[in-house]
Amino acid sequence: MLTRKRLRRTVVAGALLLVLGLALFYRALLLAAITPNPMLHDAGSVARGSALWLLNCAVCHGAQGRGDGPATAGLPRKPKDLTRIAAPPIFPDGVVAYRIANGVGAMPAWGGVLSERDIWDLVNYIRAQHS
Repeated sequence: MLTRKRLRRTVVAGALLLVLGLALFYRALLLAAITPNPMLHDAGSVARGSALWLLNCAVCHGAQGRGDGPATAGLPRKPKDLTRIAAPPIFPDGVVAYRIANGVGAMPAWGGVLSERDIWDLVNYIRAQHS
């Protein structure tokens, strides 16, 4: 039979292993959360992001980012309403860029299609539209 002290050590060790496992699993996302936006949030970046949005994103997310684009009728789940995305530090730019690059749920990964600069321009455009 386990003593209280031994039981407590076992629970603490299990909790630490769980935390370590989760940190390793979400390592890239955790690093993205502290990654600063390397692009200046200027008119040029926002304009490039706007053009990329219309070409690649509006079909699902809609012109205003509400998740009501014309392709949503054929999707199993409606895309996220990006007008409700929280501003940093709650939802950092690095996480937005990570989600664009790697996809999430039904959203495809754009990292192999768009350059890193394109992705950050999209982040700047999204922030400019919904801040």
